[in-house]
Amino acid sequence: MYKVLVACFENWDTLMELPFVLKNGGCTVDVFCSKQSWLLKSKFYDNWIESPTEMDSYKKQLLEISLDKSYEYKWIILGDEKLLKMLSDDKLLKENNAYKKLLPIYDLKNSRLMGSKYGLSQLCIEYGITTPAFIGYFHEPNFNPNDISLKYPILLKQDLSWGGGGIIQCNDQAEFNTAFEKLNREYPYVFQEMIEGKDIGVEALYDNGVLLNYNAGEVKSYFKSKFSFTTKREYFLNDDIKILLEKIGLAFTINGFASIQFIYNQQDNQYYLIECDLRPNFYIPYGRFTGQDFSEAIKKKIDPNYQIPTNTKLGKSKTIEVALFYRDIIKCIKRKDMLGLLKWLANFKGYWRYIPLYDFTLFQHLMKELFIKKLLKTNR
Repeated sequence: MYKVLVACFENWDTLMELPFVLKNGGCTVDVFCSKQSWLLKSKFYDNWIESPTEMDSYKKQLLEISLDKSYEYKWIILGDEKLLKMLSDDKLLKENNAYKKLLPIYDLKNSRLMGSKYGLSQLCIEYGITTPAFIGYFHEPNFNPNDISLKYPILLKQDLSWGGGGIIQCNDQAEFNTAFEKLNREYPYVFQEMIEGKDIGVEALYDNGVLLNYNAGEVKSYFKSKFSFTTKREYFLNDDIKILLEKIGLAFTINGFASIQFIYNQQDNQYYLIECDLRPNFYIPYGRFTGQDFSEAIKKKIDPNYQIPTNTKLGKSKTIEVALFYRDIIKCIKRKDMLGLLKWLANFKGYWRYIPLYDFTLFQHLMKELFIKKLLKTNR
């Protein structure tokens, strides 16, 4: 029995189908979350441990669970960025060696990667991984915005690591100076050169730094702006990306899921690493439609001798478009995109297969959210 605990502090819908993937991979699945959590909308979890809603209490109980051998958890998955951030520099994890069980890295020297864009940029430089030029800004009193050495356009990013929020694009010095005066002093920032090119989204699974599976797709649609989360990707196979992902896994000592973003610049033929969030993302369950099934990779994690089936769905010239059910439809409703809605109604490119009809509990909840809450709210 391979027992897994999925822990989520915030109510993230990205995890709604994760229990299904884990179950198909041969796991017993427990969830540690509040009673409002999307994790409870799935019928594929085995046990629910109700969590506190206050941050320190949540962290304390999660630490107790990780150290309690009676739970017999082989793998604890941290499901949201706030949880990763709150555990990234916790002294109790180091004192009890709980990080070995809890964190999605196996070397604490890389813990600054968790929930920090600045930490990611620093590690990229240290390990020789291509990333945009950057400067960390911590509200130093003597900082002169006119002396910045980066090339425009420049992105001003709050040093968070989720959702695309807190990002400002500045195309020249005047825009930078204006934005600089309005920065939220609650957060440190990363000032980063903006790379033009194709936006490549990747979900990956690692076992002690070794890449077990990945799914890479060019972004075709964003929920809001280009800095928000995506709702459509066109998936492909690429040996260059695979080699790069293998290097990233070993360098960052990743042990678990990762949601990764590159910008591919055709002029210099480089993949620039932009994001590396150490958690599952919304696209993980869709790997079974592209031949990159994460349930198969989980079987490999459980049994190293297991052979993952060869992908026969993707090739050098064959791609598969994936549209996120629920999120893409919400985007269409909010934008009043009738063509986008018609694509779902007409089963464009086989979109219907992305509807989670295998889980009627989840499907009912999604219909309620879509057509009672979202649609009625939009029409008011």
